[in-house]
Amino acid sequence: MVSLEVTRNEQGMITGYRVSGHAGYAEEGEDIICSAVSALTQAPLMGLERHLKLNPTYAVKQEEGILEVALNSAPNDLTEAILMTMLLGVESIAKQCPKYVRIKEHHVKNSLKTSD
Repeated sequence: MVSLEVTRNEQGMITGYRVSGHAGYAEEGEDIICSAVSALTQAPLMGLERHLKLNPTYAVKQEEGILEVALNSAPNDLTEAILMTMLLGVESIAKQCPKYVRIKEHHVKNSLKTSD
C-alpha cells in the first residue's frame, strides 16, 4: 500500500509530506497506481523549486519507495495551491483504489507560520 502523510501547520496549511510504500496493484514497472502517485507527489517538488524558486528540504529513498518533502519557509497561497493540487489528485486515486492508497494528515504546532 502507498501511504501519503501530509503535515499541516496550525493554520491548516501544508508544510510538507511523506509518501512511502508500493501499491502492489501490479508487478514493479507496470503498477499504474504507483506511477500515478509518484508523478503526483514528485511534481510539487519541481513546482516549488523551479516555479516558485524555493528550496524545500527533500529526501528520496528509492529502494524503500520513500519521498519526503518539507518547506523551509512559511507556506503561502502559492505553495498551498501546488501542494493542495497534489493532495486532491492523490485523494482521487485513494477514493477509486482504497486498498492501495492511504492518506493521513498531521497538524503540527509551532510549525512554520503562514507568510503575509
